Amino acid sequence: MTKKTLTLEESFQQLDGILNQLESGEKDLEESIRLFEEGMKLSEKTQKQLQDLEQRVKVLVQEANGEFVEKDMQE
Repeated sequence: MTKKTLTLEESFQQLDGILNQLESGEKDLEESIRLFEEGMKLSEKTQKQLQDLEQRVKVLVQEANGEFVEKDMQE
């Protein structure tokens, strides 16, 4: 079975669900640790998604002559 790649929004929703379960205090220690590990893995993947998206973002900058040019966000 192949795993579906989650969208950024889906990742945030899953992280929120894991956080809510952990904060509820209703899970036993083993389940809490499993949820924590799952959350950490998902958090790493989400961080990578955010970094990839950040690299794709372009900013339009108006130059002195009035023309607009695309530049990387870091410039």
